[in-house]
Amino acid sequence: MVIGQLTLKPASLKPWHTLGFDVKAKGIVNVYSEADIFHVLSFAKQQGLSVLPLGEGSNTIFAKDFAGIVMRVCIQGRRIEQGVDGRLMVYGAAGESWHSFVRWTLAQGAYGLENLSLIPGTVGASPIQNIGAYGVEVKDVIDWVRYIDIASGEVIQLSASDCLFGYRDSIFKQQLRDQIVITEVAFRLSSVFTPNLSYAGLQGSHAADALQLSDYIVGVRKAKLPDPQTLGNVGSFFKNPVIPAEHYQVLKEKFPNLVAYPAEDGYWKLAAGWLIDQCGFKGTRKGNVGVYKHQALVLVHFGEGCVADLLSLAWDIQQQVWLRFSVRMEIEPRIYPQ
Repeated sequence: MVIGQLTLKPASLKPWHTLGFDVKAKGIVNVYSEADIFHVLSFAKQQGLSVLPLGEGSNTIFAKDFAGIVMRVCIQGRRIEQGVDGRLMVYGAAGESWHSFVRWTLAQGAYGLENLSLIPGTVGASPIQNIGAYGVEVKDVIDWVRYIDIASGEVIQLSASDCLFGYRDSIFKQQLRDQIVITEVAFRLSSVFTPNLSYAGLQGSHAADALQLSDYIVGVRKAKLPDPQTLGNVGSFFKNPVIPAEHYQVLKEKFPNLVAYPAEDGYWKLAAGWLIDQCGFKGTRKGNVGVYKHQALVLVHFGEGCVADLLSLAWDIQQQVWLRFSVRMEIEPRIYPQ
């Protein structure tokens, strides 16, 4: 399918999502501008088809073939404007590779995203999931998000305070799910590097500058997580569960080695990987899918597998963690259709 003369042709989504299952869509199209998006939306409306915006497919599970048009958002563009009090306004088009964008900001002397290095995906996907790692969430630096309403075609700029950001959550994942196409994100970054080493694993990094800290984080991530180019995965498969203090105290008494971190309002965030590991799943395999041998939080696809096996394995994990810890494990990536 190409812009200009749109025609429908069933196509495999295998190359376009990092789990690499051989599912299909009625059509796949790349869009490089907002004008392209409007053209695709108009065509889809005429054909009575749904449209699914997709970045790098690094947080997506296709449970079955998609009976619509997958629109790969490939819009490119980066720019910086001087703000006030050492602040910099940095703008990224939705199709920009996230890690490439992060490294570019650091090279421009714009700081605040270094802890989010090597997270797969695109700039446009970052607010949907409110991506976070090593003590930083992207909500901390987002100023606004620009998107197109699929039904009305209206272009809207939503301030960060209206994005309803939460832990791996946002208005784009809830109230606006499947209703919008993000085209640009604006960030408030700093011209002064102030390292955030609050995460325990970073306190020995001794980074002299932001690029060194980014390099350190890249090394840590590569050591713990498989490269989706060689082993299909979506990174963390489950959210780290957040539980009340009372529940945490009960678990801590029963499991003294429990890995947990203080969260907001007296809650505790549990290390999901530790819970899965304690249930004996690390390194296990089910058909052509399994649990990564170096990080139990990551489910992997070895190739030629089926989505049903992956979801069955995830269900097994959820059941065993519940039986042992009375903790519910929530799947982090989006499952289509659902």
